[in-house]
Amino acid sequence: MKSISTRFLVNTFAALSLLPQSLAAVIDLTDVTFEHQTQASTGQTTGKWFVKFYAPWCGHCKTLAPIWEELDQLLQEDNAQDGIIVAKVDATKETQVAKRFKIQSYPTLKYFADRKLYNYKGARTLDALYDFATGGYKSAVTDDIPPPPSFFDAKMKEFRQGFESVTEDSPHLKYLLEDFDHIVSFRKNAAAVLVVIGAFIGFFFGVIVSLLMGVGGTQPKSQKKKKKE
Repeated sequence: MKSISTRFLVNTFAALSLLPQSLAAVIDLTDVTFEHQTQASTGQTTGKWFVKFYAPWCGHCKTLAPIWEELDQLLQEDNAQDGIIVAKVDATKETQVAKRFKIQSYPTLKYFADRKLYNYKGARTLDALYDFATGGYKSAVTDDIPPPPSFFDAKMKEFRQGFESVTEDSPHLKYLLEDFDHIVSFRKNAAAVLVVIGAFIGFFFGVIVSLLMGVGGTQPKSQKKKKKE
């Protein structure tokens, strides 16, 4: 009995994993996953994406939240074959994506379809959103899809996230991090030079320490030889 129930759970999980992505709940996109999942600038082969950029503290965003969930359910039930995926991005947390699409107000709704970007400016009602997603977008004004962040930008974000934990208890280090952010935002070439210089200094310092340790380690051996003589 136990083996049968276990087998049933495994088979159920496997079947659910094979469901198309459009049948899932509203998807949370991040700086890391946005381009990989939406393929916004590389063909959009994963489907059409209706994305909400929001802020957790925004009153209008809170009002839209249940409607956004209803929209996802309605599209799953009536238009699953169209491959329309409803998603959301916390623009206060996923700052790279928000900067990429120049998000300045909340909520901002963008529709990615047919390798194009459409900005939604209509009413935030279920009917209006549904009509737009299922064909109304074709009469909307298109916009260029900005390229995803570069490899350098991604690495700088990883560096910043790792350094944030170190600066929590040090106001001086926080100021340095803010200055570095300013340089990265407006002078990427200068930031790259700083990283290279920092790596070179670190390597040079490591070589000097290794040489000093090597010299220090050979002194006792020479002294032992003198004692033997």
